[in-house]
Amino acid sequence: MATTTAAVTSHFFGAQLQNPSPSFGKFQALFSFGKKSPLPPPKKAPKKPDTDRLVWFPGAQPPEWLDGSYVGDRGFDPLGLGKPVEYLQYDYDGLDQNLAKNLAGDVIGTRIEASDLNPTPLQPYTEVFGLQRFRECELIHGRWAMLGALGALAVEGLTGVAWQDAGKVTLIQRCNCICELHYASNVAKVELVEGSSYLGLPLPFSISTLIWIEVLVLGYIEFQRNAELDPEMRLYPGGKFFDPLGLAADPEEKERLQLAEIKHARLAMVVFLIFGIQAAVTGKGPIAFIATFNK
Repeated sequence: MATTTAAVTSHFFGAQLQNPSPSFGKFQALFSFGKKSPLPPPKKAPKKPDTDRLVWFPGAQPPEWLDGSYVGDRGFDPLGLGKPVEYLQYDYDGLDQNLAKNLAGDVIGTRIEASDLNPTPLQPYTEVFGLQRFRECELIHGRWAMLGALGALAVEGLTGVAWQDAGKVTLIQRCNCICELHYASNVAKVELVEGSSYLGLPLPFSISTLIWIEVLVLGYIEFQRNAELDPEMRLYPGGKFFDPLGLAADPEEKERLQLAEIKHARLAMVVFLIFGIQAAVTGKGPIAFIATFNK
């Protein structure tokens, strides 16, 4: 004769019966008086689109995590990379040793990880896919793109050499000099091979020395930047070194300059991408490519 074990828990004005046998399932009986069942939570009304907000495409609906709090936020995130990561919270699993089968805990809620900064110089962000880190990467890459686009146009305009051929032309010039001075001493040869120049003017140090200077200077700057835990100071340090004219003293003017910077940064990144595609397809620099339209 099969026997089952029943667990009975008595309450005031109520009783709860549980049959842990897997063949009979689970039965619960609850009796309650004087208490109303809780009302279901009200449904959130759909958020109406803000007609006054500028978006990246006319009629586009920005995602909820891009609420316009950042300067230059136009709601562009088609892949959802900036969506906050949600972690499911589970209840404890059943651990009753008298039961034949303990049920697994159900989902009781969600938790969103906060994107905080930790005092670690290598990776200060706790969430690498957070909006704050994306804004920092976008701004830094945009600043480098602005410098690169300006440098590519300036060098080609002054020397006639495209930016993608600058290194090859320098090496060819060095080899030609060595061939012409093949009777010179070995010291002169080493100086020509290891030497460096900018716009045709010789520099007082070798190429290897220049590389070490760049590595040390940029490494020190990045180390100091990652040691800063204030998100605003990480992006806009200001001060006598980064704002010597005090242009950002007025809050309204500062916001206008920040918006102009992020716009120019995004445009520069697109421009340099076009420079790269153009150089790969045509082998010409931006100025030489534009000059072909006049022929």
